[in-house]
Amino acid sequence: MVDDTPNVLQVCTYYYPHTGGIQRLVRALVTGIDDVNFRIVTSQTRGRAAVDEKHGTTVVRAGCLGEVMSTPITPGFPYRLRQHLDWADLVHYHVPFPLGPVSHLLNRVDTPYVATFHDDIIGKGPAIYPYEPVLDRFLDGAERIIVTSPQMRDECARLAGVRDKAAVVPIGVDADDTPVSPKPLDGRRLLFVGRLVDFKGVDHLISAMADVDARLSIVGKGPERESLERHAREEGVTDRVTFEGFVSEERLDELYRAANLFVLPSSAPNESFGIVQLEAMQRGLPVINTSLPTGVPYVSVDGETGRTVPPGEPAEIAAAAEDLLADASRYRRYSENAQRRVRETFTRGQMLEQTLAVYRDALAAD
Repeated sequence: MVDDTPNVLQVCTYYYPHTGGIQRLVRALVTGIDDVNFRIVTSQTRGRAAVDEKHGTTVVRAGCLGEVMSTPITPGFPYRLRQHLDWADLVHYHVPFPLGPVSHLLNRVDTPYVATFHDDIIGKGPAIYPYEPVLDRFLDGAERIIVTSPQMRDECARLAGVRDKAAVVPIGVDADDTPVSPKPLDGRRLLFVGRLVDFKGVDHLISAMADVDARLSIVGKGPERESLERHAREEGVTDRVTFEGFVSEERLDELYRAANLFVLPSSAPNESFGIVQLEAMQRGLPVINTSLPTGVPYVSVDGETGRTVPPGEPAEIAAAAEDLLADASRYRRYSENAQRRVRETFTRGQMLEQTLAVYRDALAAD
């Protein structure tokens, strides 16, 4: 009997044990879609090339010399990719990851491919100018382009010429079918979860805490931690702001459940979606996010599941937090709406079904 199960090659910057939003998404795809054979081609965070298995999937890791501007320096990546292109019926690239598009075009193969356009390359300056036409050519050649929100499809200038083949597939999380149970307003605790990098806007959140009668837990690690701790001292809020660092899944769940509000204060469009909003919303937390021209305000909707404020405005964050914490009735309504929105729009099952449909369309179109 001939096995007609399609082989799909996932191509991404890093994979587990490195963790992040793209890694969680790729893991969900390779463990959740049963009608596809998967392999992953990725980079080491540092060190020699290797092949191993994670989550029941072969992971091919190109050797890495280090990282520049969040991009691994992996001279052998085009070769590692070429080794597995003959196996693949379809390649699924996750961008931004310059080595993926560059390696595909260098190999001059005709294997059909789709690309999840997580976000554009932003804030890198002249260094990316030579890459921009490469990325445009790569996107033009894709059978389908997956974006995670209507805003990314409709407002991103990079996609202006390829919107006709863009499919909106929101990121999804596990959501059970237990009855919606709004969280009671039983405290004044705020929570942030994410990498401590500049565009996350955590400095604005810390500044806001000077005008919020509450406590804040900051979960995550990154290059900005030292400066953020210094900023907390300068604002005089160290007694109410706790830096948790990297925490276990069990501890993270405890912090989500202990919190009363979740804040995603991102200040630049590098934040394309904010999956942590979903993790908070499914636990009944209203969200304060920012009005970026990305999927961030699409995930949590202003006046329905929380409040959306202008980016980079601590006073607006503080006012939104005090407003939500002062009205128990509205708080419960937003809490209920948040859980319902996740279950209606952002489930992992929906994401897997929609991604599989994109694969089938791409294979049929080839």
